[in-house]
Amino acid sequence: MTTEEDAQQISSTAQVQIRLVTRDERYAVPSVPLYVPVSLKRYGLSEVVNKLLEQGHEDRVAESSLLPGETETEGYQTTPFDFLTDDGKLLRATLAEYLSQRGLSAESSVTLEYTRAILPPSFLASYAHPDWVSAVSIAPETVANTKVSAHAPIASGSYDGIIRLWTAAGSVAHSLVAHNAAIKAVRWTSASSLVSASNDRMLCLWKLKPESNTNDNDDNTVNTITAASSIDALLRGHTDAVNNVSVAPSTLASGAPARGDILSASSDHTVRLWSSDYSTLPVYEAPESASASAKNTASQKRRKLAQASLPAARSRAPLLTLAAHTAPVTAAIFHPAPGHANSVAYSVSLDHTLKTWDLTGAGAVVVSRTTSFPLTCLAALPDLGLLAIGSSARHILLHDPRSGNDAGAGGDSGDAALSKATLTGHTNFVTSIAPSPYSNYVFASSSMDGTVRVWDARAQSSLYVLPRESGQKGLGGVAGVFDVDWAKSIGIVSGGKDNQLQINSSGFTN
Repeated sequence: MTTEEDAQQISSTAQVQIRLVTRDERYAVPSVPLYVPVSLKRYGLSEVVNKLLEQGHEDRVAESSLLPGETETEGYQTTPFDFLTDDGKLLRATLAEYLSQRGLSAESSVTLEYTRAILPPSFLASYAHPDWVSAVSIAPETVANTKVSAHAPIASGSYDGIIRLWTAAGSVAHSLVAHNAAIKAVRWTSASSLVSASNDRMLCLWKLKPESNTNDNDDNTVNTITAASSIDALLRGHTDAVNNVSVAPSTLASGAPARGDILSASSDHTVRLWSSDYSTLPVYEAPESASASAKNTASQKRRKLAQASLPAARSRAPLLTLAAHTAPVTAAIFHPAPGHANSVAYSVSLDHTLKTWDLTGAGAVVVSRTTSFPLTCLAALPDLGLLAIGSSARHILLHDPRSGNDAGAGGDSGDAALSKATLTGHTNFVTSIAPSPYSNYVFASSSMDGTVRVWDARAQSSLYVLPRESGQKGLGGVAGVFDVDWAKSIGIVSGGKDNQLQINSSGFTN
């Protein structure tokens, strides 16, 4: 009998034994063998899981562990699921077809890992800029309901040197002007403050002070601030472009910075540690260097006035300089665990290395990992204990920093030791990674191939590809994407060479 004949016989008459497993305790069912028709696809298997979950609903109510969107009075709410086979691929065919492809019979036992399904993230809106959109940041959920961030929860940075705060309706509530060159990164530090980084070698701390001409109960209120009144401090010390900035998770959760809660990564080969409370930083005493030439359309006069309005004491120096990389540093982040957030940091560089730093002393390198390609971006998947690392080789590495380091602090442990998994799909270098607020395993990445991709860390290929809806092309015929962020309140936000800040839905049903 041929394989096709065998598949046809399986699909029409047989049942197969399956075992359903999940890493999400909210949706766990008893891990016992089940017999199901081999004709089932994802939808049918999802119905099986939901039936099992529905049967256990009363037990979950008693334990006060209801599923998302589920209430005691409404009963069980159906949740769609995806299924992963043992080779890390999403099941998109019937069980019969899967068995045939693997050369298995209906007498086999199949283990399927199920996970909450993600619908295709749909396009919602685009906000136009006069130049490339190089940085995006959504106000964290922990602060998004406060006065300033609620009115303008999306911050974007552009190559015109201006930071814009956007309302959910798509209007600019604030324009922050002080940088002399392209913005490379922007991050919220609290509900009413931001930090930005630029090619002009400086970071700016912004204190947002809304001024409204309508009452606070008016939903159409638009707050305006002047650049001069909003700059809290200029952070100086880098000698080349500042490529990336990150904020310690503990600061966003508590609002109280520890020794230092901001990291900056620069093309001067260093990472520097700062505080969002500028009063704890040393005064910057070095002579001011000539500012970088600005190739943008914004007013240079406004920038000079904004910077000149600050007292000299508001120019501050870093708390700590981390120097061990031998090429531009592309990203640096704090350890995601609250107990280590202000004592351990990670950085990646075009020198092919991932470095782990001790922030408690002089900033020593604890571990150095080396690959065969430049590393371009970095994010933590905290609940998995993994780092997601983007590369110029177009793929994303998943690395467990707790793994041993045979080579020591200065050694070369090789690609295999660095990579717990390799996710492929992008066709140009990866520029940014943003974890999903819905699932510990899901994250988004942006790339110079002009797309944002949505990934599940358990699968080797991307779940969805989000193209640029503008249709505009940049240099080389591709509208490359510089940055991406993801929050429940907004969705997936990205900015690119098409001069657009694009918003897509999250794709989760509840």
